[in-house]
Amino acid sequence: MYVDPRVAHGRARFDLSGSPRLVADERRWEISDVVTRGIDDFTGVRNRRNLMRLLERQIAPKLARLGLEPYVGVLGHAEGLFVNFSTMSAEHGLREFQLQLTVPDLVLRSFASNVIRPHAVARCMQRNGVMSLAEIEHETRIAFVAARVMRSLALAEGWQQIGVPTPHGLFVGTLTDAHDVAMNTYLRPGDNDRPSRWSGFSALFSTMPDWRPEQVRHGGELLQWMVGHIVSLQESAPFVERFPFLREPLRDTRDPLDAAWSGAHGGHRA
Repeated sequence: MYVDPRVAHGRARFDLSGSPRLVADERRWEISDVVTRGIDDFTGVRNRRNLMRLLERQIAPKLARLGLEPYVGVLGHAEGLFVNFSTMSAEHGLREFQLQLTVPDLVLRSFASNVIRPHAVARCMQRNGVMSLAEIEHETRIAFVAARVMRSLALAEGWQQIGVPTPHGLFVGTLTDAHDVAMNTYLRPGDNDRPSRWSGFSALFSTMPDWRPEQVRHGGELLQWMVGHIVSLQESAPFVERFPFLREPLRDTRDPLDAAWSGAHGGHRA
């Protein structure tokens, strides 16, 4: 059952402005403060071994107490501490940040990556028939993990618009100038019996498991499934051959559900 889009947008703005269930925008600075204080208070010899021990035994546990899941070790060509965390605001929606502190240079970098715009948050609530951000948190967390894989595919094939699948729907958006994923809206193709160019795209991921929260939190199984599934699909045909529109600019189309709600309320007032 859908929710009135005006109600969904209002609830999304309210929750994004103050829900305690996700890290608020201001906590980005709190996280950075934990890291910088830990480094400033360290009095030992700053060699690789001691610094990795500092990250693992002192800084990472403090970040974990903030509800984060830091990783200390090797990631790609870098070594150090790495953590992903989400922030939210009525202006930006849900944003995923990446923070990394590399050894031995101890350079702290924090940068935004993928984002779920406020409109997409509201559409996700509307189309899943819920009235709070907490009720779609599982869906948005899956989207952030899946977006990392879809981003790589989109860059490789030159997409101008991008779909990010979840077990219950599809976030649709674009790549930013920084080559990150901006999810602008949320669809459930086929729910309203209206043809959608995204129906076939969404159907390719219909076998996606209904992930448990701990699987999404750690992300490894979800990432592996996404990579394996896409590799298998690519063996028969690249995505751009299946869906040429991916290389076209994203079009903003009027949602028929909005018109239906407006008509219903107009008729009621009459």
